[in-house]
Amino acid sequence: MSPTRLFFEGKPGETLTQTVILNNSSTKDYTFTVSYRDWNRDQQGNKHYFDPSTLQNSNSAWISTRERSISVPAGTSRELPVTMKVPENASPADVTNSMLFFTQIPTQEDITNSGQGIGIITLMELGLHVYYTPTANTTKDLEIAAMELRQEPTRRLAVRISNEGNTVTDATVELELTNKETGADVKLQPISISMMPQTTQTVEFAIDKKLSGNFLGVAIIKMEGSTDLRVGEKDLKL
Repeated sequence: MSPTRLFFEGKPGETLTQTVILNNSSTKDYTFTVSYRDWNRDQQGNKHYFDPSTLQNSNSAWISTRERSISVPAGTSRELPVTMKVPENASPADVTNSMLFFTQIPTQEDITNSGQGIGIITLMELGLHVYYTPTANTTKDLEIAAMELRQEPTRRLAVRISNEGNTVTDATVELELTNKETGADVKLQPISISMMPQTTQTVEFAIDKKLSGNFLGVAIIKMEGSTDLRVGEKDLKL
C-alpha cells in the first residue's frame, strides 16, 4: 500500500482528494472491505483504537471512498481515491486524525482450507493514517520536557518529549553518553517518533549494564523538515 499516511491540508468547507495505491504482487486475488476508526498514542507511543467519531480530534466522519470494498487481482495494482469533506464548522486551528482500514475478505478457498486444517483463517488488515492540518498550521516545535534514569526492570534513560507546535511532526531522537573521566563516547541507536500537536511521548534508551562511571547524557531531537535541533543534557552516575 502506498502511501501509508495521507496528509490533507485545507480550510473549513473544502473538499480534498488523494489517491491510495494497493499493490498485489502475489499469485492470489484479494478483496478488502473499507472501514474507519479513531486512534491515538499513549505516552509510550503505543497506538489505541476507538470506534469512529469517538475522540475529540477525530476526522473519521469526514472521509469516504467510492467503494466500500475493493478487489485487487493477482499481479495488479488498484487506485482508490480517498475524499475528505472538511465541515464548514471545523476548527480553523486543530489538527485531526483517523485511520482507514483495508480488511481482507476470506474466499471460499480460505474457508475450505481452514475447515480441513485447524480452523484458523489468517487475514490481512492494512491501516492507513489519515491527518487533516489547517493550511495556516506550519509550526514544528518538539521540546525535551525531562530526562530520567530508570533502573527497573532494566537500566534505561527516559526522554519525555512534548509537541508544542501545531502540526504532526516526525523526528529522530538521538542519545550520546560521554564518560567524564575518559572522554569516551557511546552513541545509542536513534529512535524515530511521530507526534500530534499538544501531546507528550516518552522514548527510552536501553543502557548497557557494562557501562560504569560518571557520564553526561546528551539527547538530541532532529525534526523532519526543520534545521532546528532540540538538545537536553543530564549527568548520569552509572
